[in-house]
Amino acid sequence: MGKRQVSKTPNKKKQKDMAGGGKEEGKTRQVPWGFISILVICLVGVIAYFNSFDCSFHFDDTQNIEKNIAIRNISNVKAWWGFIPSRPIGSLSFALNYHFHKLDVWGYHLVNLGIHIINAMLVWWLVMLTMSTPVMKSQPMSRHKKSTALFTALLFVSHPLATQSVTYIVQRLASLAALFYLLSLALYVKGRVWEGNKGTPVYFYYAGSVLCGILGMLTKEVVFTLPFALVLYEYSFIRMGTWKIDLKDRGIQIPIIILGIFVVLFFLNFSFGIFNPIPPLLNQGYDSPITAREYLLTQFSVILTYIRLFILPVNQNLDYDYPISHSLFEWHTLFGLLSLAGIFIAGILLFRRYRLISFGIFWFFLTLSVESSIVPISQNVIFEHRTYLPSLGFFLVLTGVVFYFIWDRYRQVAWGILVLLVLTNAVLTYDRNKVWKSEYTLWADCLKKSPNKPRPLNGYGNALADAGNASEALMYYDKAIEINPHFYLAYENRGNAKINLGDYEGAVADYEEALRIAPYYSAGHYNLGNALALQGKAGEATAHLKEAIRLQPEHDNAQYNLGLASMRKGNIDEAMSYFQQANRIDPLDPETILNMGVITAMRGNLDKAMDYFVKALQIKPDYAEAHANLGLALMQKGNLDEAITHLREAIRIMPANPENYFALGKMLAKKGNIDEAMLNYSRALQIKPTYAEAHNNMGIILARKGKMDEAVSHFREALRIRPDYKEAHNNLQVALAEREKTR
Repeated sequence: MGKRQVSKTPNKKKQKDMAGGGKEEGKTRQVPWGFISILVICLVGVIAYFNSFDCSFHFDDTQNIEKNIAIRNISNVKAWWGFIPSRPIGSLSFALNYHFHKLDVWGYHLVNLGIHIINAMLVWWLVMLTMSTPVMKSQPMSRHKKSTALFTALLFVSHPLATQSVTYIVQRLASLAALFYLLSLALYVKGRVWEGNKGTPVYFYYAGSVLCGILGMLTKEVVFTLPFALVLYEYSFIRMGTWKIDLKDRGIQIPIIILGIFVVLFFLNFSFGIFNPIPPLLNQGYDSPITAREYLLTQFSVILTYIRLFILPVNQNLDYDYPISHSLFEWHTLFGLLSLAGIFIAGILLFRRYRLISFGIFWFFLTLSVESSIVPISQNVIFEHRTYLPSLGFFLVLTGVVFYFIWDRYRQVAWGILVLLVLTNAVLTYDRNKVWKSEYTLWADCLKKSPNKPRPLNGYGNALADAGNASEALMYYDKAIEINPHFYLAYENRGNAKINLGDYEGAVADYEEALRIAPYYSAGHYNLGNALALQGKAGEATAHLKEAIRLQPEHDNAQYNLGLASMRKGNIDEAMSYFQQANRIDPLDPETILNMGVITAMRGNLDKAMDYFVKALQIKPDYAEAHANLGLALMQKGNLDEAITHLREAIRIMPANPENYFALGKMLAKKGNIDEAMLNYSRALQIKPTYAEAHNNMGIILARKGKMDEAVSHFREALRIRPDYKEAHNNLQVALAEREKTR
């Protein structure tokens, strides 16, 4: 009986320690420390990011979310899985967001912040578990595990370097991959720590670890380092004796399983092309290719910049104008290599006595290795979101230094330093979120910090053009092209600005230059086709739109515009075919659905046409054209009251459309509301004085009222505008005859 009591007591204490409960250092009263820690982490995270919820879509958000047809239908697994086959879990998360929030940024930011706070909780849990491992339990620092875990998590959740992974919506890929990475490691550690306890479902933890590893690898490639992180953790914190390989050991089996999965997934998507130099038209900031060797040499300085940003997070930038290293013996490259080598050697030397600091150093280098190595990444040599997962290593080093060397001697000073760091980080994060508020604020910030880099010039130009300042935007596109003549996107956007300014010839020249640089660029053919159509060159326009579809069969806008072109030529069957293709690609585009309804009405099937118009309104309730067309169809069906309701709604949404006033006037005249009908005809004529049909119908009502002189005047005006207008001609003859009778 006594033996059973002795064996139970340590187990209970062990369970309390792992849950974060029990007695705090030097205290005798129990505190729900786990609950308090989680609450504080959540509170700091929300305070730091609550001003980010209305920040707009930016940069890659356009192609991955705003214009990404693949995420519009969550049940279309083939579409969202195939959008980026190596990252389907990330695409699924965006598809779920779109399903519930459409393009309301609030919902996307809520998910991003939720992932970030969960990651901070995982950091807290992982540090708590780490302090209960065989190695750390033997160190005096384990007495401070609750404080160490809390401050590590608070630094993680509050640091402004994470804003690019949290506030920049598409970089959820980095934070979501980190979630699976951290959860996989934590479950593995939980299984290893509990392995000797009977009745503990350790296989559940191991299975969860493997599953999370797979999900992470299908989110972002950085998770491919996970099996090596498991081995690093195993030999840092689990094993106390001689290091040896035993294939029956879970500490070897689980990493091998995850490594095997990694190898399969890697070679399914592997191409030696990943080592190819980045051509100038892709890297957008440089006028010559970047080789794998140059990319690696540059990373020695880049990693030092990351460390500087962790220590002093000022002058953050979405698009750094970073110099490329061409030789190891350039002073900044050699200095970077020697500095990093010194940090790595320090990790080795500190391994025996200061295991947490040593692990943090190795973690930092390991988790950064995928994006800071010999594989040149086309977008840029440096991006802040690449530090998201490695940041755990930096914060472990920081808290390790405080708790190893300062806490016991100068506890109040150490506590004050950590609290001040967390508060300062939260303030800087809040301030950094203001930069992400809109495209204008973001690119203005980038341009201030990278004034001679083409991409910020192009981005700022786009922000100006979107705000209606197309002429001012041209200056920034010109400068971007002057710096990098291969930057085809600047030509394309300059062409778009010229379209808005009515310079169709200049736009065509820019689009043609963009296609000369990137001949297989589908959007280039699409834009050129639109510009040629505006010049009246229908044949050439159609050829380029068809080429855009050949290069990108799922180009719904090109299909839609070809449908419009066919409608203008009167070929409604061909138009319907194009609209059906566009609708297949994007079933929720109301404009495509509306035009399918218009063609169906032209074919005489009003009931089916009304179904299309109703569907368009379900997708876009404030769609004036859909209300108007539905009203016209209802009028033809004899349902005047409902038709009038829809025409009034169309006018409320779009009050400057004369056709809607004219249609409403016709309906009111049929209902016998002559005065109101006249009022609507008058409004139509105020907007469009050359509206012959409105003059004719106004004349009819005036003739009914016996005002023959005014009626004759309107009929004559209708004939002046349209000399072949037979109805107006007949009405004029009748009105003249009636006027003669009254004289």
